[in-house]
Amino acid sequence: MNTLNNYKYFMVDVFTEQPFHGVPLPVFSDASGLSDRQMQQISTELNASCTIFLQRADKNNRRDIRVFSKECELPCSVHAIQAASYVLASTVIPLINNHNLISFSSTMKGHEKIINSHVSKNDDGEIGIIQQTYDTHAAIDYYTPTTEELAAMLSLNPADIGFDNYRPLIVSCGIPYLIVPIMSYTAIREAKFNEAAWSNSSAPSSLAQEILLFANNTDDNSADFHARLLGPTFAHNEDPPIGSVIPAFASHICDHPHIQKGTHVFGIQRGDNNGRQSHFFIEMDNQQSKDLTIRVGGYAVLVGEGQIRVY
Repeated sequence: MNTLNNYKYFMVDVFTEQPFHGVPLPVFSDASGLSDRQMQQISTELNASCTIFLQRADKNNRRDIRVFSKECELPCSVHAIQAASYVLASTVIPLINNHNLISFSSTMKGHEKIINSHVSKNDDGEIGIIQQTYDTHAAIDYYTPTTEELAAMLSLNPADIGFDNYRPLIVSCGIPYLIVPIMSYTAIREAKFNEAAWSNSSAPSSLAQEILLFANNTDDNSADFHARLLGPTFAHNEDPPIGSVIPAFASHICDHPHIQKGTHVFGIQRGDNNGRQSHFFIEMDNQQSKDLTIRVGGYAVLVGEGQIRVY
């Protein structure tokens, strides 16, 4: 007879202060005893963009973290750390100080690292902003498709490409992204990926498989930039999470000749103004070097909890 175990999970909307905004992610705060196969089965069953599994690593606040999509294990992302930090601070780790450290050990082979997260306590004693710290190194390629090629692959006009002397770049902090400045929020929302134009351009040879569009016109939104990911794996109406590209985007901003040395803070909005939005707060220490320390901050909201039966 098979033994039945119940595993509790929490559903969290991350990088938002409003329920049913941001990105919804399930978090298993204690995944002890689950095999790789079971974690993959659970992730497929829950059908979220990714599912987070935590295990206690030592006597302190550190946790081992595993992240699975519906298809495979993934490197740990800023969204996963945000969701995991919120769940732990909500359930098992008391907010003793104004800023409380939680450390995560990513154990995926080839992506092993320690990630520190600081959970702040607001004036009401509740969870405030959650901030993660990353030391990154960027490889930047200035040889990108022409303005005409970019416009064709994005179904836009050449006049929509570029603003304020920002230029398209291919930036990699481990994964290469084609990052393209766009004249307006409206143009970003109207952009549609044209696979034929992409295939006929020089973009595929760069190994970048996703394009980050960004503009500084967010239509009365408080963010400094609006951003959206497009690419051959996304549907036309998709607005996927952008957490994985944040380090590359920060490096792109620092490469701009008018960004001076020092600490800079800015906000990024993802999502249609009338849809499901995410808001990131980015703090970066620009030393005019390819090495960059960034801090990614935001809020999260608990929207539900449940149990999975594992046989």
